[in-house]
Amino acid sequence: MRIYILVCFVLLLNRIPSCIAQPGAGFPVQFIQFFKTYNLINPASIGKDAPLSFSTGNKSLTGAFNGVRTFYFNANVQLNPSEKRSPRHVLGLSFANDKEGTFINRNRASLLYAFHLPISKRLTLSAGADIGFLNFAYKASNISAGGSAFAPNADVGLWLSRSDFNIGVSSNQIIASRLTPIDATYTIERHYNLIAEKTFEVSPYISLTPAFVFRWFDQNYYNADFALIMLIQENVSVAVGYKYQSGASMSGGLEKIKLGRHALKMMFSYYTPISGITSYNAQSYELSFQFVPGKKKKGEVQPEEDEEEE
Repeated sequence: MRIYILVCFVLLLNRIPSCIAQPGAGFPVQFIQFFKTYNLINPASIGKDAPLSFSTGNKSLTGAFNGVRTFYFNANVQLNPSEKRSPRHVLGLSFANDKEGTFINRNRASLLYAFHLPISKRLTLSAGADIGFLNFAYKASNISAGGSAFAPNADVGLWLSRSDFNIGVSSNQIIASRLTPIDATYTIERHYNLIAEKTFEVSPYISLTPAFVFRWFDQNYYNADFALIMLIQENVSVAVGYKYQSGASMSGGLEKIKLGRHALKMMFSYYTPISGITSYNAQSYELSFQFVPGKKKKGEVQPEEDEEEE
């Protein structure tokens, strides 16, 4: 069965440049919860919500493609968190792994930097960049040899934000590297993203946020994701999504799970193709977590066990 899945993927990568279910080697995976993974798309967005945060998530396909999954991890820290209305510097780390069955692994690791400049009382303009590497690895099987290749990678972006509005543009994989882990050579295609979202307060207890991301390479490759997120009493979130000419998704999560003065956020999503889409557009599900450490309150005393006993 594993050999069958491998052969199917080789055929798809050769015949379908932009597979809807899982993009080919040239483009990163696009998540159902794209509105929670902006730092994977635009490095200028890191640190926009919290001075310190950690996030992780996993996307898995189902059915015949249940060996295909993508995992990511991000960590961001603001270097001058106490200076609210002054320019801020944010550093971040990002890692993502695409696994296709037993044999195919693609890894991305990056160091990120963003500079946030307040340009008015409510508006902040940010610029960011990341640099790292890509690794494509193929495990040897009974019908093919294995191999591994590394290449540099970099992204740049701009981000304009305020408390209820975000818009950003980015150029990704600007180095456009080429990798040859086995006989085939893959071009890591340079492409561009446009992100926008706006929050509307419907009532004191409910807000609605339409969001979208548009990715394009040339006139033959582009896609778009749309989402409408409802936040209820700042704790419960529900979202519906649509991937252009591909499928729809439902999401639900908790935004403020209190852990002392810290907060944990989590969300689950399920995606299904719409009618008329070919069989390689598989169903998938996604689970994400974000941990935001809380600040020590002013004047707070250290626990007694930390003090020296008489």
